[in-house]
Amino acid sequence: MRKFFKSGLISGALFLMAYYAANAVFQSFMSLYLTDRGLNGSKIGTINAVIAFVSVPTMYLWGRAGDRVASRNRLLACMCVISCGIILLLPLQGGFAYALIVLGMFGCVYTSLQPMGDSIVLTNLDSENLPFGGVRLAGGLTFAVVAALFGYVCDLLGNVSVVYGTAVLCFAAALAALNMPKVSSKGQAASAQGAARLLKNPQIIRLFTLMVLLQITFGYFYAFFSPLLRDDLGAGENLVGWCFFISACCEAPFLIFSDRLIKKLGAGRLMCMAAAVMSVRWFIVAMANSPYVAMASQVLHGFGFIVITVSAAKYLQKVAGDGEKATAQLLLGVFGFGLARGIGYLAGGALSDLIGRQSVFFICSAICVACLAVFAPYYFRHKPLNGEE
Repeated sequence: MRKFFKSGLISGALFLMAYYAANAVFQSFMSLYLTDRGLNGSKIGTINAVIAFVSVPTMYLWGRAGDRVASRNRLLACMCVISCGIILLLPLQGGFAYALIVLGMFGCVYTSLQPMGDSIVLTNLDSENLPFGGVRLAGGLTFAVVAALFGYVCDLLGNVSVVYGTAVLCFAAALAALNMPKVSSKGQAASAQGAARLLKNPQIIRLFTLMVLLQITFGYFYAFFSPLLRDDLGAGENLVGWCFFISACCEAPFLIFSDRLIKKLGAGRLMCMAAAVMSVRWFIVAMANSPYVAMASQVLHGFGFIVITVSAAKYLQKVAGDGEKATAQLLLGVFGFGLARGIGYLAGGALSDLIGRQSVFFICSAICVACLAVFAPYYFRHKPLNGEE
């Protein structure tokens, strides 16, 4: 039985379940906690932007460490425990400045958990010749269930439960990290050279440019959709949770077939298709006049965010060398989360105060249409580009 839980497939699924449970709480409900502390859109956007921007240098540093340490699992477990300790400082004082400092410190570590974990999971799965889609699906479904149920926890205990829930689940992720088969990178190539080599690849630069533009819109969505749903459209915390439940469940079809789709169509084509779907989704949210219309738009999430992240992760796993895989996944986080989300948070927060939360989604829709117009002609004229060339 112990050997079963230690296998790359099961142990990887357990880690992703713990991580995405924590992310369901933090990502779905932290903006409501900050709103209830009296912070407006610009301040919430600034806090989220700081979390994203501090991740740029720290993800690189964690990536270097991940490609050098004797046990990447122990490093990941330490990162989870540190995240747990920092987030528990948040309720000790009120005010914007204090929240900015604590969550900025939290972002220095927490934002690197997912790419570091992915590098371990993908390495173990590759060694056993197993697909990633099913393992990632376990994380996505866990996100869905926790997001749906935690809304009721917030109704019952208040939004401070967001802090304690995130802390407990980060600790669970630490235990799950130690349970995965050990991945050692000691003695492999230094990741500074690895990052430079990867960024000289024109296909990576092209794919990252598309990814960054699309992820900017998700930066705004994750920071401001929950307050829009509750405060502007009149939904309760429980309905907010069910919205994220719908979006996470709708990721399942893509995850089941993701390995085959990526091999057949290529990361670039899939991301262009995601841009088309996202443009429709953001337009529906911008036009919604009830929480249930906005809730229905969540169905389209299943061919948006998950397509972008999984396609890019699989592509980088192909092009990165043996001593560069942790760096490659952290590099994905730097561009996809740090740079893109930071722009979405900061610009979105300012725009939401200027023209209203809902109207900003028109701009998000326009960005996706522009991406489709610019990148689709290239990717659909060329053969699938999955790092196999």
